[in-house]
Amino acid sequence: MKKIEKKRGALLTIWLVIMLIVNFSWAVYSLLFNSTIASFYPNVPSWIFYIYGLVSLANFILVIFLFMWKKWPLFIFCGISIIVFIINLMIGLGILGSIFGLAGPIILYLLMKSKWDLFK
Repeated sequence: MKKIEKKRGALLTIWLVIMLIVNFSWAVYSLLFNSTIASFYPNVPSWIFYIYGLVSLANFILVIFLFMWKKWPLFIFCGISIIVFIINLMIGLGILGSIFGLAGPIILYLLMKSKWDLFK
């Protein structure tokens, strides 16, 4: 049985690295500096930013699995994005800002689409 050589491609690799950096940074920042962030948004309960931090930490872990050629993290990303979309609407972010949050999984899907057969 011949082993297939998997090549991720530059755009997908760059996007995954960006996702790693952004999600890890936001997770650390929002979990450690929750009160600072909350002071900028006095009408938003501070626990929301803990939720965002935990979601970012989960996304960071999911990206690691994407680097290991797993496709199931994409589905979890989509589910998380829908939940965050609803939270964003609930806290008054607005429809445009909330929709912007859905861009990440859409970009990820579009970049993974041509390599879909390589993911397990």
